[in-house]
Amino acid sequence: MIKITKLLGIAVTVGVVGYLGLAGYVYYHDKQRITMPDQASLSPQNAAVLKTLSEKGCDYCHTPSAQLPFYSQLPIAKQLMEYDINLGYKSFDLTPIRNSLINNSRPPQGDMTKVEWVMQHDTMPPTRYTALHWAGTLNNEERDGILNWVKDQRIKYYAEKDMAPALMNEPVQPLPRTLPVQADKVALGFRLYHDPRLSGDNSIACVHCHQLGAGGVDGRQTSIGVGGEVGPINAPTVFNAVFNVEQFWDGRAPDLQKQAGGPPLNPIEMASKSWDEITGKLNQDALLKQQFTAVYPEGFTGDTITDAIAEFEKTLITPDSPFDRYLRGDDKALTAQQMHGY
Repeated sequence: MIKITKLLGIAVTVGVVGYLGLAGYVYYHDKQRITMPDQASLSPQNAAVLKTLSEKGCDYCHTPSAQLPFYSQLPIAKQLMEYDINLGYKSFDLTPIRNSLINNSRPPQGDMTKVEWVMQHDTMPPTRYTALHWAGTLNNEERDGILNWVKDQRIKYYAEKDMAPALMNEPVQPLPRTLPVQADKVALGFRLYHDPRLSGDNSIACVHCHQLGAGGVDGRQTSIGVGGEVGPINAPTVFNAVFNVEQFWDGRAPDLQKQAGGPPLNPIEMASKSWDEITGKLNQDALLKQQFTAVYPEGFTGDTITDAIAEFEKTLITPDSPFDRYLRGDDKALTAQQMHGY
């Protein structure tokens, strides 16, 4: 029994010494690997946040090319670290935030909000990481520094000027009441949006699937195209589509104009064979052609038609909802239940 106890004591001692030695090396490695850009090029606040993120090793799991310690190639440690890195990078890529800090530029709004949530709820770094990376834990001063940076960036780059001062750090903003548009293009876009000649058999216009009196949709599970063709996609609303970061459900169009160019040539939607087919029909309308060339001297083309439609769709916004009014300072715009939901 005494011999077993002695052996256990030796094993525990060896384990503790090994752990302390490895943790000490990791601490030294974490400190030595940090490289900061020229401090003179950074604002003091950006420099402080970048230093915190670097010292805590956030880039280990949230950037694609961090310098890892030697033990990352050892059996077991290698598999565990690869799992953490793959999961961390898949969950959140820190690169855009780091670039904005280094370049003193606008950080992505969604990325800032993720960082803010993590700081507020103390979910990072995980215990498994800090068990070995003793320098990885953030203190209250460091968390507050990051949260204050998020607040300042949000107010500087994203907050609408008419928001209530106390709400300017909210991660959402009210929709603007208007957007700058060209009225003559809007008028042409309105006509083309309702013009069935954009379809192959002159039966379907944009408004067929995006009805302005029905929430910008057709109320169907999937839309019906030329000749009764049943499409595979539920028609998204055109209202507030201008604020989408990408268009279509799969994001394959970067803006409204590119989106407007899709359905006319889709064989199971509007089913025109080419833009030449469409422009040939529109050119036969002498009055529309005269009005159109007054705004677009080059006449009817795929680009000019979709530009006009996109300009019209920029006007399809729904400002001054109760939530918008709340963000602008109307404390009575939302019910207690709605506030609880928010």
